[in-house]
Amino acid sequence: MISTPAIAATLPPKIRKDIGIQALSRSIPIARIARENQTSRKFVYEQKAIAAQALDESFLADKGDDEVLFYLPITKTWLFQLILALVLICHSSYRGVVELLRDLFDWSISVGTVHNHLQVAAAQADEINQAQDLSTIKQGLHDEIFQGSMPVLTGVDAFSTYCYLLKAAEHRDEDTWGWYLLELQARGFDPDNTIADGSTSSSLVRAIGI
Repeated sequence: MISTPAIAATLPPKIRKDIGIQALSRSIPIARIARENQTSRKFVYEQKAIAAQALDESFLADKGDDEVLFYLPITKTWLFQLILALVLICHSSYRGVVELLRDLFDWSISVGTVHNHLQVAAAQADEINQAQDLSTIKQGLHDEIFQGSMPVLTGVDAFSTYCYLLKAAEHRDEDTWGWYLLELQARGFDPDNTIADGSTSSSLVRAIGI
């Protein structure tokens, strides 16, 4: 005959649950439950305790807003990701990032450190962008936006809305536009047509054939 510990170890969850319920009901003696399932009485008592704990927990008062939803393993890498999210998604200022990390995480960081991490992320993003193949863009949209008084040259794929050009420049004349558009050509940029804002860059676009 197979030993009771070996049988107990192979019992599926449903049988274990039934054993626990039977033991809790007190309608069947523990010895009989053990004998019918070829287990020890100790095993039956263990299932009874598990079932009792589950039953108790189901009747506990709701913890409400104090209930722990999840735990996060906070690392420096995760905090740096949070810094990027706060600035890029939440449009937080550098000082806002510093205050949030101080008040919620008890972590001291300077405005300069926030700036440095963003510069590192920007350099990594630029490296990824420079590796993109622009030959699939068929219609480009060109315009200028401003960061304060600094013009930013922009180029967007009309169909996918992918931004293939976003460069802060001291000027927004034909020579400046021409420089960056020729850089794009080196990455395969050869659209069927482009739409510009009617500024001096429009004539430059036509002149270089983009």
